[in-house]
Amino acid sequence: MRKLAPLALVSLLLLAGCSQAPAAEPGSYAAMSAGSVAACDTYKGGEAVDQIKVEGAFGEEPTATFPTPLTGTGIETKVISAGTGGKLVGNQRVALHFTGYNASTGKQFQGSEFGSEDYIIQDLLVDSVPNFCKALTGVEVGSRVAVLLDAENAHQSQGVESLGIGAEDSIIFIFDVVDAYLQRASGEAQAPVAGLPTVILAPNGQPGIQIPVGDAPTEFKRSVLIEGSGAEIAIGDTVVVHYSGWTWEGEQFDSSWESLAPTSFQVSAESVIQGFVQSLEGVKVGSQVVAVIPPELGYGDTAQGSIPAGSTLIFVIDVLGKE
Repeated sequence: MRKLAPLALVSLLLLAGCSQAPAAEPGSYAAMSAGSVAACDTYKGGEAVDQIKVEGAFGEEPTATFPTPLTGTGIETKVISAGTGGKLVGNQRVALHFTGYNASTGKQFQGSEFGSEDYIIQDLLVDSVPNFCKALTGVEVGSRVAVLLDAENAHQSQGVESLGIGAEDSIIFIFDVVDAYLQRASGEAQAPVAGLPTVILAPNGQPGIQIPVGDAPTEFKRSVLIEGSGAEIAIGDTVVVHYSGWTWEGEQFDSSWESLAPTSFQVSAESVIQGFVQSLEGVKVGSQVVAVIPPELGYGDTAQGSIPAGSTLIFVIDVLGKE
């Protein structure tokens, strides 16, 4: 599976009745995200974006027609075809196919290969520029949408010379929402295990820890704090996670939560330390685990950045999805 990096899109933009719907399949994004709180306001339409007509089915190369120049107000979204895969809620990672148009000239300037696995990975973060979180929150996975961003919201009225976009040009994106990953662990809370650090969560899900008094364990230990209902992680899988790491002395050395952007990697000893592999193997998507990793399964007798040699490590990991 090959995907375009998120910066492929972002950097170029200077970032850049009454029948009931069927129940969501257990373990699916739709089911696991059902209780999530939206981080951004739900998308809004507008008179300008309503003038955009799009031909082609979801997954096929779209063709957009619209009067030029087209100028909207702020960020306007129009659902072309609605999916049923669960709503986007913001502060999360999504997989998208896209094509972009200069709304002033009608010229297409950028796009992915629809129908392939060369989609982009994009983090929907609050107040990002362009603010795709505001543009896409509330859209269902499996939907095709048109998004119209005015010049200020698209490129801060600076233009993008390399793409032929002027300072006053609005931008149109046609997005197919291919997939989405959870904001945070979502499942059933489990009883804590004695002797392991206590995990305390902030309202947004970011973990803190209280370390028990005493020496660090000499063996690897793992406890599932929240049991998800998604697919199990196997060695070789590429996962999307949020994580925070501390030494046993309580010094935090890394956290994806600081930027709210999750990270992804292959679960293998070639990609991460062996203790991280053991922390994730067999864990279900949607789960949160706390793991204590002795030096021989971490960085051993070698210092690593701010991590002293011989450190016992603590990780709290939210498993948000598999790519």
